[in-house]
Amino acid sequence: MADDIKKISAKAAQAALTDAVDWRQYDGMRIVKSTASSIYLVMWGQLHWIPDPGTFNSVFRDWNGIVTSDYLTNSIPMGTPLSDLSFIAISPASPAQYLITMNAKHLIPTPAVADKFNFHSPVKLPVLALQYIPSWTDVS
Repeated sequence: MADDIKKISAKAAQAALTDAVDWRQYDGMRIVKSTASSIYLVMWGQLHWIPDPGTFNSVFRDWNGIVTSDYLTNSIPMGTPLSDLSFIAISPASPAQYLITMNAKHLIPTPAVADKFNFHSPVKLPVLALQYIPSWTDVS
């Protein structure tokens, strides 16, 4: 019976756990570790570090709803940090809203997604300015 049980390292066990869990179920959460002040956004099943309070304030409505979780901050794979002074944008020519970060615009497909992420009200950008920013993965 003991032949079917294999010993693996803690690192290998963590990797197996990371591969087995669909971390996208936590998308929209803002989380912080109990022993640190860095805040992360969970998006696309990855942690995205929010670099400073100015960026936080320009992306999110308020500071409510930040979850303290060592488990999530230690387990969810790390993604690209949000760019300094990322923001939510809209064009006067369209109701579509975008998260502007990581040198790209990310479509926020519905008001429900904007609410789930607690996104701030959008800043109006000229149509040409918004068209100039490359599109990338939608927020989901």
